[in-house]
Amino acid sequence: MTTVPATSSDAGPELAPGKRKLIEAALRLTAGGRSFASLGLRELAREAGLNPNTFYRHFSALDDLAREAVESVSRRLRPMLRRERWLAAHDEPHSVPRRACIAFFEFAQENREAFLSALAEYHGTSPALREAVRANLHEISAEMADDVVQLELMPLLARETVDEVCTQIVLQLFHLSAEYLDTDVGRREALVDYAERFIVRLFAGAAVLAQHEVGREAESARV
Repeated sequence: MTTVPATSSDAGPELAPGKRKLIEAALRLTAGGRSFASLGLRELAREAGLNPNTFYRHFSALDDLAREAVESVSRRLRPMLRRERWLAAHDEPHSVPRRACIAFFEFAQENREAFLSALAEYHGTSPALREAVRANLHEISAEMADDVVQLELMPLLARETVDEVCTQIVLQLFHLSAEYLDTDVGRREALVDYAERFIVRLFAGAAVLAQHEVGREAESARV
């Protein structure tokens, strides 16, 4: 039986109903490309079916709501990805990249509004929201790197290199999710194929460079 390591997001608190409704309403309103900063409290409360005063029972500002929205999605995404990586590594280690890509994109599809909002805020006008999105992407890539090391998927690579590669992979998948959500089923399959090749080639290139570095150090030692 495969034991998946715990994630800090596994024990995330259940959102209060009013808080959840406000977050879901904000995600619906921003899914078309609007920023969280453009939302009005009355508009948000109307979309959520709540009294406007309810907002201040849960949040002090719209930025707080946006950060909580990003984190609530991350708390569900991260343990799911971790489980998929560990199960794939147990079944067929070579299948880890593809299964992780499929899981990531399917989660994006199931949480379309949240992903579209996060994609918009990644280059948005609010420094706090840009940082919130990037911080959560960093947590995803850090856990991916932990798994690569613990599962010994790339034993030749130093942890620093694994961190760099995983950061690039997560950013690529995140930005590819925009195209995945805006295309047909046939194209989605091609995007999964591309993402898998990207991951494999990135790690393969890093491994070649690592071996080259080892060879160069050995040559220097002989001299």
